[in-house]
Amino acid sequence: MTDSNNKSGFYLLSDNTDAFVARFAMATIAEKTLDIQYYIMHNDASGQYLAYALLTAADRGVHVRILVDDINLSGRDSSLKMLGQHENIEIRIFNPLSNRDWFRNLELIINLNKAGRRMHNKTFVVDNYVAIIGGRNIGDEYFDDRHRLNFVDLDLLATGPIVNDITDSFNEYWHSQWATPIESLSKIKVVKKQLTRIRSKLRDKWRKAKNTEYFHSIQQADLTKKIISKQIPFIWARAALFYDRPEKINKSSEDNKIHFSPEIMPYLEQAKHELLIASPYFVPGLAGSHWFENRQQQGTQIKILTNSLAATDVIAVHAGYKKYRETMVKAGITLFELKPTAKYLHSRAKRLIEGFSSASLHAKYMVIDQRYVFIGSANIDPRSKDLNTEIGIMVDSHELARQTAGLFQSATAPKNCYRLLMDKRLTWITEEYKKTVRYMQEPNASLLRKFGVFMLSLLPFESLL
Repeated sequence: MTDSNNKSGFYLLSDNTDAFVARFAMATIAEKTLDIQYYIMHNDASGQYLAYALLTAADRGVHVRILVDDINLSGRDSSLKMLGQHENIEIRIFNPLSNRDWFRNLELIINLNKAGRRMHNKTFVVDNYVAIIGGRNIGDEYFDDRHRLNFVDLDLLATGPIVNDITDSFNEYWHSQWATPIESLSKIKVVKKQLTRIRSKLRDKWRKAKNTEYFHSIQQADLTKKIISKQIPFIWARAALFYDRPEKINKSSEDNKIHFSPEIMPYLEQAKHELLIASPYFVPGLAGSHWFENRQQQGTQIKILTNSLAATDVIAVHAGYKKYRETMVKAGITLFELKPTAKYLHSRAKRLIEGFSSASLHAKYMVIDQRYVFIGSANIDPRSKDLNTEIGIMVDSHELARQTAGLFQSATAPKNCYRLLMDKRLTWITEEYKKTVRYMQEPNASLLRKFGVFMLSLLPFESLL
């Protein structure tokens, strides 16, 4: 853990469009450095728009470092290596798989002990002056630019001393033995003139996008103007950065000093009145569920928001979660499950996208006694605790807590979620067409999904969830 004695500034990025605006605008105004660390960086529309912004920054002399986990990079070695030909761009891959072709899927199964351990951190740092940290990866579904599925997510825009800590964490991963330069990893041969072709393709795509209604709205966005004029209304407060050391990726490392979860627990233990938790993948395990039950019995009101079966994008996690929810509800813990129809949570840009889109929770945050706020990349599940590396910021601020609690209250409104109760059996309560509705089984989930969860719940793989 690193601790900032001086106050830092924080601004919530709850709106998906604002989350894209912040990243793009920050890349546009960068003067010296861009340090980018992500679990997933898709090569979709928003990924290419941001790639164009990064390439343009590099062209004007900004030193760009990109550190990305290898889990989602199948077939991407060539394009990444081409981008790395730029004299101001460095790209490293974290915990790379040995196989760079379709055999990588087989490696994930055969060598799961190593290949299944991933870097889940998400940071975007500009000039060591301002940073974004939170739940979003780089991809259309995180910025409301996908028709079928868009995530409900949360990031924290930060400035001040805490940014030095975030940069230090980035450097620790960048210089670790698990971060491999793309040049030494890939055997694919590239030449510098291929970079010119990439630049041309990205420029053409950007020029077309600039003329769309979506991008006109982004250019006129209030946050865009605030970032460019450097007049963001930050909340100033003391904060601490927590992150797993990269050594956690080594299964032989059992030292708790490399895990941040033990450092978070004292904050949770001191909760006296209320604990609000949003975790899209919630598998507390026996020890975790007992801890929540004990805190509830001691007088702390615990409220947890996660995905319903109809909303989750990973049904295997739901199979792990459902084992604990009935016991927790009986203990008095309030469980909410997000509905896929929670459309009001989408950003204003959703009005510009045609077609039906389903919502899915991806935000990971906690509010403790309306004072402390924790926002980061970690879920409450065995994978975040034991397998993935994670990062997050704990902020001591009543105002930020009030704003974050407001997001929780909006997300858990009856029209946006199901509240679980025990009425002889587990019951889902919600509001539909302004009327209270009760479901006696997983609501609005297909038979195929229910069957899939049933089958997965029979398998002994909770430690991998």
